Amino acid sequence: MVRNKAIESVPAWLDSCGPGSGCVISTRVRLARNLADFRYPAKASLLERKKIFNQVSAAVEKVPQCRDFTHLNFAGVEKIHQQFLFENRVVSSELLHAEGDRGVIWGRGGRAGIMVNEEDHVRMQCIGPGHQPEALWEDLNSIDDELGKYIPYAYDAQHGFLTACPTNSGTGFRVSFLMHLPGLVLTKTIDQVLAGASQLGISTRGFFGEHSAVVGNFFQLSNQATMGACEKEFLHATQDIINKIITYENTARNRIINEAPEELADKVCRAYGILKYARSLELDEFFNLTSAIRLGIECGIIKNLNREALNRMIIVCLPAHLELYLKRRVKEADKAALRAAVVKKMLPKITAA
Repeated sequence: MVRNKAIESVPAWLDSCGPGSGCVISTRVRLARNLADFRYPAKASLLERKKIFNQVSAAVEKVPQCRDFTHLNFAGVEKIHQQFLFENRVVSSELLHAEGDRGVIWGRGGRAGIMVNEEDHVRMQCIGPGHQPEALWEDLNSIDDELGKYIPYAYDAQHGFLTACPTNSGTGFRVSFLMHLPGLVLTKTIDQVLAGASQLGISTRGFFGEHSAVVGNFFQLSNQATMGACEKEFLHATQDIINKIITYENTARNRIINEAPEELADKVCRAYGILKYARSLELDEFFNLTSAIRLGIECGIIKNLNREALNRMIIVCLPAHLELYLKRRVKEADKAALRAAVVKKMLPKITAA
């Protein structure tokens, strides 16, 4: 299913040219919807899930923005290719572990996608590089409006859109920002900042979202509330908090550059040395080391390695991508050594300031 070119291609959301991508890696907006006449996926029978998948798939084909989308039923897809799509943030981990007819309908580049029979019947998203919630919301809102013409959404006048998890009810809206915050981590102010954000209604997750760990100083921040306001109000409120965190992060980076330039350069160069010459790299360690390299690029310490090349190396070294890149199945015990070999091949000799 996956072409060789796609394995080494950087997903659209990881494009280094996105607005504000020095701190905000990507932005995602998401809506949860359900069909009025069916039980939620967790309670639906296999036959019901098949009917849901077929009905949603047929409706999406009528949406002008989605007519060239790829329809993929996971019931007939190898696990390695499912994992590949998860690593590319096209689907969630919950979809991988679901049963029966379920899958994803997505556009080229993965900017827009619709998961079917995940936690809810429909989970649609738009995801893009950098800090661009407004543009993504406009795209997603237009898809939702069109799809709603062909699918009877489960809706209550008092509670809004009904969802499998009550915390998604109302609008079913989430806006998430994948942020790289090494400055706050190094200045030991990250806990204070995240605690303040939590009090303002922001939840924190790891690199791959819900149930994933924080690695490589990547934090995914999103709104907690989905009921009591409209989508745009949630978007603007969340965006205001994210803008403050961006300011805190940039202030922390400037403080490190001004007060501890040699220590920062040493940290970056040590990370490069380990990446270049290590014989084994576990995924968590790999993320932490590449975080230092990313900071070195952003702060002007590394001169001849750009974010695009770094992002390509990162995506290739994810578990499913690594196997597809090597064109063979790999035992779990061998992945760390093979990842180190791939990194050594892909990582150029750097020029440090």
